[in-house]
Amino acid sequence: MCSAVASHFEMSPEYSVRESPKAKHVSLKMSIQGNLEVIIPKGFDQKRIPEILQQKQSWIERVTRRMVTQQALAGSDVLADRPERIALQAIAENWQVDYSPNQKSGIRAKEYSGCRLILEGNAENVEDCKTVLQQWIAHKARVHFAPWLRSISRDLALPFQGISIRQQKTIWGSCSIRKTISLNSKLLFLSPSLVRYVLIHELCHTIHLNHSRDFWALVGTYEPDYEMLDANLRDARYLVPWWME
Repeated sequence: MCSAVASHFEMSPEYSVRESPKAKHVSLKMSIQGNLEVIIPKGFDQKRIPEILQQKQSWIERVTRRMVTQQALAGSDVLADRPERIALQAIAENWQVDYSPNQKSGIRAKEYSGCRLILEGNAENVEDCKTVLQQWIAHKARVHFAPWLRSISRDLALPFQGISIRQQKTIWGSCSIRKTISLNSKLLFLSPSLVRYVLIHELCHTIHLNHSRDFWALVGTYEPDYEMLDANLRDARYLVPWWME
């Protein structure tokens, strides 16, 4: 088993402003790089922003501390464009990534023993490397999540019809009216307990396709700590490396 490698992160004090016609009030958003975005309604007086940031200082500090902790747990440099290590917490694998540029067109990812991944070809191209790594992550997710979901489905007697692996930006999973469950490949960067909770959550949607009291009661039957896990899931995006975006 490969050991985790801690990452270090420092937040930039700067912020950007985005005017949104849909916004009804001022909101703050922190990116995984530590960039603070202030989202304001159309016509809002931007001179008021420094005062609002002062009022929200405790929130900014709390989110920043939480982000640093989460990224340290990730065991890899989440901000790197071309990572040297990839920590897949969900399946307890920590991969060393090497780049082998040659004259061949395109890039291929090859797995070797000892958790070693080599990208061969036009490996100087950062964007192509990111694309290949995302495809590799999607493949790993399909290999591991399908049997994991089937196992929990059998244990809980909650059948589903199909599974798909996607790379959504804002959701970890979904369940269709036909009981097809879609899982985000980025779940590989989360802890096994969080992934298991997502799988249980989506399987419960095969019974209740909503977030009603009955739905949460069913979730609680299979996972008593669902409230804590659901809260932790909100910060889990900080575990996902930048090259996955």
